[in-house]
Amino acid sequence: MKPVNFLLGLFLLLLGTVFFMNSLGYRSWIMLRLLPLIGPIFLILLGLGLLWRGTIPRGIAVLLILLFVGTTVALFLVDPRFSPVQKAETHLQIDFATYPELSAGKLNLKYGAGELTFGTTTEYWAEARFRGLPAVTGVAEKNRKLHLDLKPEVDTGWPWRTVRPRPVWEVKLSPQLPWEIELKTGAVKGDLNLTGIPLRQLDLKLGAGAMTLKLGGNGQQALVKIKAGASSLRIVAPTNTGLSVKLDGAVNKTNMEAFGLILTNQRYVSDNYETATERIDLELAIAVSNLEIIRIPDPADTGSDI
Repeated sequence: MKPVNFLLGLFLLLLGTVFFMNSLGYRSWIMLRLLPLIGPIFLILLGLGLLWRGTIPRGIAVLLILLFVGTTVALFLVDPRFSPVQKAETHLQIDFATYPELSAGKLNLKYGAGELTFGTTTEYWAEARFRGLPAVTGVAEKNRKLHLDLKPEVDTGWPWRTVRPRPVWEVKLSPQLPWEIELKTGAVKGDLNLTGIPLRQLDLKLGAGAMTLKLGGNGQQALVKIKAGASSLRIVAPTNTGLSVKLDGAVNKTNMEAFGLILTNQRYVSDNYETATERIDLELAIAVSNLEIIRIPDPADTGSDI
C-alpha cells in the first residue's frame, strides 16, 4: 500500500471515529490540542513507508489502523477531558426570607430553542428548574423590587457536537408580587400559564415555534406586547375579562369575530371591555401561520384551572 493512500485512509478513519464519538455526546473539540502530536506521527509513518521502498505491507497497515483507531476510542472512553457533558438538572429558588419586603418583581429571560413552561408558586418569590442546559442567573433587589435575569449558559462543547441536548426550562413566579416580564426566545415550544399573576407588563419576543399563553386574574389593567415570527400562537383568557387586541402583521388565520371581538378604532374589543373589573390589552406584531384567541369561563366560577 502506498504511504500517501495509507495516510489519507487513516486520516478519514480517524475523522470518522471522532465524529462518531461526538454523536454519542463525547467532547471532540479537545482533539485539537493533540494536533501538535498527531502531525509528527504522520511524518514518521510517511518516512517508514519510504523505508519500505514506497509501500507499506498490508498486515502492518491493518495493525497500524487498529492501533490508531483503538487509541482514539480509548482516549474518549478513559480520559475525563473527553467525557460527555453531563447536563444535570439545576434549580433556582428565591426564598421569602431572603427578600422579606418585596413589593414588585421584574423578570428578564432570554432563551434559545427548546421547551419553556411558566406557572405559579406560593413557596418562593420565584423558582426555576433547568434541564438540558444550565442557566446563568442574576438576582438583585432594588427599591424593594426583585430583579431576576435568566439566560442560557454558554456551552463550549456545542459547536463541535452533532447531537445536542434539548433544553427544558420550567419557571414559576409568586402571585404575591406584581410582575414585569420580558421574554426573548428562539424556536421554542412554550406553555406560559400566567393565570393569577398580577402583570404590570408582559413583553414577549418569540421566534418560530408554538406558544400557548394563558391569562386571567392579572390585575385591573394588564398590558401584553407580543412580537412573533413564523409560529403558532394561542392565547387563552376568561370571558369575564375585558379584552382589547391591536393586531399588526401578516396573519394567515384568526378567529377574532368568532369570540365576540368587534373591530373598533383599529382594535378588536370585547363587548364587556368597558365594564369589566379586569382588562387585558394585547398588542400583537406577528407574522404567524395561526393565531387563536380562546375565551373560556372564569376558573373562579367553575372551580377548574385554565
